[in-house]
Amino acid sequence: MEFLSRLLSKLIVGLFLLAVPVEAYVPKDPFISELSEARKELIKMGHIAPYNQLTVQRVVVGKARVMPNGAIINLPDEAEFVPTLNQLRYDPKWQVKEEPKYAIDHWTEREKLIIDTIFWTAQVLDVYSTYRGLKYECITEANPLLDDVPNVSEMVGLKLTIIGGLGALAKGDTNFWYGWKLGAGVTTSMVTANNFRLLRKAQRECDRR
Repeated sequence: MEFLSRLLSKLIVGLFLLAVPVEAYVPKDPFISELSEARKELIKMGHIAPYNQLTVQRVVVGKARVMPNGAIINLPDEAEFVPTLNQLRYDPKWQVKEEPKYAIDHWTEREKLIIDTIFWTAQVLDVYSTYRGLKYECITEANPLLDDVPNVSEMVGLKLTIIGGLGALAKGDTNFWYGWKLGAGVTTSMVTANNFRLLRKAQRECDRR
């Protein structure tokens, strides 16, 4: 009789335990040091089960909110709410900002001023010396893109076309643009010096046109 009584008691307790809903064990607040690096990476990718929101926030860098679907949203420090989907899509505050691209300028403002002065002075003197030299029969224009005796407008037009075309190719590259102008300014200065030398010789030896 006593055996039957114990058996009946166990049966009642067993039925009671079957009626109680089963819940998964969720750790309250495990130490982060106990988590492996692989587990931390999984949590950062959104695989947060069975860890609670506090644990996830400690693993994910920055202030974070866990959405009902498991998505993790990092919020700025001043945020007091989870943004809506439209805010995440269209509000500039939530957009990913690209790092500004800084171009290192190799030329100081003073150097640029000197280069510009050399360049444009050389261009003006080149046209002037060529114009003066072409007044003599023994001198002709050596540039194959111009006539033997071009006028001033033709010489200036060709120079501006070449300078403008190279400026467009530079596309705002200040380092290339001023490097080219420095080289062109020095080269044109040498050509101009030769022009004046030929002009002095022509004045002594040649007839005027």
